[in-house]
Amino acid sequence: MTTTATVPGCPVGESFDPLSPEFLADPYAALARRPGQGSPVFFAPSIGYYVVASYDAIDAVFRDTATYSAAVAQAPLAPIVPEAQQILLAGGHKPQPSMVSLDEPEHARLRKPAARAFSMKRVTAMIPTIEATAARLLDAVGDQTEFDLVAALAFPLPANIVFSLMGVPEQDYARVKQWCGYRAALSFGRPAAEDQVEIATTMAAYRRYMRDLVDDKVREPGDDLASDLIAIHREAPERLTLDEIASILFSLSFAGHETTTGLIGNTVRRLLEDPARWAAIVLHPDLIPAAVEESLRYDPSVAVWRRVTTRPVTLAGVDLPEGARLFLWLAAAGRDEAAFDKPGDFDLHRPSGRRTAPGLRQRPALLPGREPRQAGGPDRGGRTSPPLPQPATGPGPALRLPPQHLVPRPPDHEGANPPVERRPDEVNEANWASSPARLIRSGR
Repeated sequence: MTTTATVPGCPVGESFDPLSPEFLADPYAALARRPGQGSPVFFAPSIGYYVVASYDAIDAVFRDTATYSAAVAQAPLAPIVPEAQQILLAGGHKPQPSMVSLDEPEHARLRKPAARAFSMKRVTAMIPTIEATAARLLDAVGDQTEFDLVAALAFPLPANIVFSLMGVPEQDYARVKQWCGYRAALSFGRPAAEDQVEIATTMAAYRRYMRDLVDDKVREPGDDLASDLIAIHREAPERLTLDEIASILFSLSFAGHETTTGLIGNTVRRLLEDPARWAAIVLHPDLIPAAVEESLRYDPSVAVWRRVTTRPVTLAGVDLPEGARLFLWLAAAGRDEAAFDKPGDFDLHRPSGRRTAPGLRQRPALLPGREPRQAGGPDRGGRTSPPLPQPATGPGPALRLPPQHLVPRPPDHEGANPPVERRPDEVNEANWASSPARLIRSGR
């Protein structure tokens, strides 16, 4: 919903439109223009949200789950036409009970069984498969002089691993991948009215598929996450219903791989932009965790998250009413000069956990997955943090970006098999930043 209504004293970013072609082409150029007069909180009439752009303000929102509800986390940014709404509701597509959209205590009720099933033991046991799959995908590149990193690795690796973990039959992987693209368009895009009906029909089929998958696993359990959740359901059916298991799988099928696709693309691009960075990683693979952490700050694969206020509250000096929708601009928080020393620099050796400049304490990148939660449990998206697999060997250290990828460009990490035409009015919360599509082997 777009609106011009705002609270007295709140700056207004009249030109801020995160769904515009200009913004999607280079969100950091928009950040440099200091929308909303550079205020940590400003109102954006284009989307009807209060944009929260500072590290400390977003951190405060994440920490106060009683005041800032997750109910709108996956709500469509643009209005949905009535016909599409009816199709979605008939197909069971509602904001809840997905964990990402639930508040306590309901979130904890679903999180606890999910944490049992999505155990560190199960995830750690997958590391050999992850390493072998990465090696196989990279070997398939062969002697190609130029190749598409996203199509070759960044998209199929996390998607196939997560689908396998869930218990999705391999012959259905391509179809589920397509559905994930439609889901991004629905929640984070501005699709035309005529496209919304097609998207809604697909989303209803997506929901039905996940519910049918649960029924299949009830009849024939396997060694997978869906079957583990069903076993927990049988212990106490009233605590975890089969419909809720289907909802957990629906969330995981998207959140479990989309962000990783963006992270791989963003990290490789940022490393290759400066040959010295790539050379350092090749010589010192122990820098890889630091490179991942710095990428999450500098060019996050989750650029935006959302909340809604449950009561009147003052945030960064702005008095917000109950029901105010918040657009948490995580990408802006990662470039916040009040939180990071020289935030515009990509620094593989950025210190962590200590002061790096007068008055500054180095902070971790802000992510939905780093919201306060029980130790060892998944976040609102049901994700945990397993040990990192060992670096994959493959089309080796001599890589460079084609010239066209040395400047910001729109995301196209679904470009390998896009389910719908990627439009300039579609924003994907999982990856606003610029993934490299093509890589060139130097010396060829």
